[in-house]
Amino acid sequence: MNNPSRTFLDRRFTLGRRAVSLAGVATCEDAALAPLSSFAPARDPADRIILHVDMDAFFASVEQRCAPGLDDKPVMVCGNTQARSVVAAANYLAREYGVKAGTPITTARRLCPHGVFLTGNPEKYVYTCIRLNDICRTFSPRVESFSIDESFLDITTTAHLFGGPIETAQALKARIRTELGLACSVGIGPNKLLAKTASKLEKPDGLTRLTRADIPTRYHTLPIAKLYGIGAQTAKKLEALGVRTIGHLAQVPHATLKRIFGIIGPMLVDAANGIDHSPIVTDDEQPDPKSVGNGYTLHADTRDTRKLLTVLLGLCSKVGRRLRKGGHAGRTVTLVVRYANYTTISRAHTLEAPIALDRDIFHAAAAIFDRVRRHMAIRYLGVSISKLVPTEAPRQLSLFDAQARTQLQAATRSADAIRDRYGEHALIPGRLVRCKEDI
Repeated sequence: MNNPSRTFLDRRFTLGRRAVSLAGVATCEDAALAPLSSFAPARDPADRIILHVDMDAFFASVEQRCAPGLDDKPVMVCGNTQARSVVAAANYLAREYGVKAGTPITTARRLCPHGVFLTGNPEKYVYTCIRLNDICRTFSPRVESFSIDESFLDITTTAHLFGGPIETAQALKARIRTELGLACSVGIGPNKLLAKTASKLEKPDGLTRLTRADIPTRYHTLPIAKLYGIGAQTAKKLEALGVRTIGHLAQVPHATLKRIFGIIGPMLVDAANGIDHSPIVTDDEQPDPKSVGNGYTLHADTRDTRKLLTVLLGLCSKVGRRLRKGGHAGRTVTLVVRYANYTTISRAHTLEAPIALDRDIFHAAAAIFDRVRRHMAIRYLGVSISKLVPTEAPRQLSLFDAQARTQLQAATRSADAIRDRYGEHALIPGRLVRCKEDI
């Protein structure tokens, strides 16, 4: 690639099938970490050579690469630049002022008033992630896109082709910088857990290796909060027990932690001892999703039914698009409503036949919305579809609207093709044209 920034700025790219599993995480909101149970021991305990690629301040770095004039400025990427949003990514200059992912915009503006606040561009980040994984696959066929800015590589059988594990990581970092214009940190370990931990130790632009021999001296000395999968509440409970480092946790009997934390107790001890036999899961091996959904926090709390239905339409269009890209349809429509006081309710309705068209999803969601009490202003709406089946699964057809439905399906396919070629916002429902919300 001669000019990486030009490619980033070109909205005419095609995401293709590899974007299907990424589209759901290409948002400017923090994604929840996978549960620690994903590190459950497998039967084969053999050590491997795993690389974990962690892009540095990914969203902000992509924006800086597109606009070189931002290189010396604190940059913060948000879901939107209004007061209701939070920071999705802050570059390292912004972090010096105390801004980090999840910081409310109002707080970030107070901490860093001279910073640059940008609205995120999910399509751009998904495209960059696809390019990143294309590069990773030139070093190993076993690549797992763990999130939009993280990937695992199993180089056990390919490291010798590039001179060894360290040399492979160095070559990978160089390719990413040359072709994408971005920096990343790479961790090397005998499993995914230690590789992921290693990548965090020397950010930004780091390269760190953790071996079995390093566990007592480098891994066990880390604070308990650094153990992957440990949330804030679990860390507090452990600290109350006197467990302040990963090494302390490694010494706690399985039975004690099982009594306190249930089934995950023994898993915590295994993780603290660096035990993890979870496999690399490539795109082709990813399990089918259980549901597809999108949510949105409004710029301001509102009871305006017209505005709320407009937002709902935008969400249903996104859900329908993701369903079709994944080759799915679903029967259960779930609506989530969060009021101004943060009280949250969820209502669901199961249909007789699976749906995947935007109009059908909106009609079902709107019918649920009509039954929801609007006794106070609403700040958040979410829509999801579950009980998924393949699009081509046989189903009962209607005798009365077959022609109209065939025409609607053809129009939807044409609209999807346009979005594939020119970007998600190339074609949107007319009702959303004047909508001031960044749905």
